[in-house]
Amino acid sequence: EPLSVEEKNGEIEIIWKEEPPHKSIFPVSWLLNHAYDPSPQQPEEQKILWDRAWLDAHPPKKYDIHSCPEDVWMSQLFTLGFTVLKNINPDNLDDFISSIGPIHATEYGRFGELKAMPNSTDIGQSLTGHALALHTDRCHVHEPRLVQVLYCVDNNASGGESLLVDGFRIATDFHQNHQDYFQILAKTPLQFQDFDPMRGYFFSRKTPILELDWEGKVAGIYFSRKTCNWNIPFDELEAFYEAYSAFCRYLKDPIYEYRFRLEPGDCLLAQNFRIIHGRTAYDPLSGHRHLRWATIAWDYINARQNFEMLKHLYLMEN
Repeated sequence: EPLSVEEKNGEIEIIWKEEPPHKSIFPVSWLLNHAYDPSPQQPEEQKILWDRAWLDAHPPKKYDIHSCPEDVWMSQLFTLGFTVLKNINPDNLDDFISSIGPIHATEYGRFGELKAMPNSTDIGQSLTGHALALHTDRCHVHEPRLVQVLYCVDNNASGGESLLVDGFRIATDFHQNHQDYFQILAKTPLQFQDFDPMRGYFFSRKTPILELDWEGKVAGIYFSRKTCNWNIPFDELEAFYEAYSAFCRYLKDPIYEYRFRLEPGDCLLAQNFRIIHGRTAYDPLSGHRHLRWATIAWDYINARQNFEMLKHLYLMEN
């Protein structure tokens, strides 16, 4: 029970009715920021849903890791779903990624390699240099939302351009023009599987292509022809195939595509739950193409951003 309450110099001073009397001092700003009714406004994640025309008018930059502040390139990662950094020394790659958030280890370890390897059954490591169709990674594993990190070690072969599309932009346009198909892809779970005889794993996961949040908005996209197994009842198959084919036509439409080349020392960070990525074919006889990849749980990056935006609510000056 308060014995007295006084406001002075931007603070509330309370003397409590206790023996001996106890005094509490609260900055008014702190009390307002922590009020529960109305609750303080939480920052909303800002997104720009882009297509090729938007990127042509607002060309993305490759940010120099040595001169660009972290908040600048991090802002692009949040708004566009991807960013490209340059001039990262391969010896510093681990330290750089770890400075953003803990590296999310997979069955490949903390890092994986994408380069031509003899007898590989993975098309990404094939000696043929075939194109990689647009996809999201690791649909077959129950994992947190991830940021894909692709670091260019070497790339002097002809071809091999990186391809990105904004899955959230495509989903928005798809919903606007094909609401029935959208609902089918959001409600029909598919079986994503990966059999790994080398490491002794058989991964299996069921999830729809379009994941919706509690507000009905698209929160994630799971698209991988490589690992997808259509375990769908026969009477639902025709309608699903129509919806799936329509969605693929959007993915293949060049109006959504961003195409660029990664050079040695470049590092692409992309939201794996939003950005659908691929690669054009390259000629392995013309040179080498070697990428190193890792993943970071998006929660850590989001938490770092939240810390910078909200720390004034929790850090009080002495």
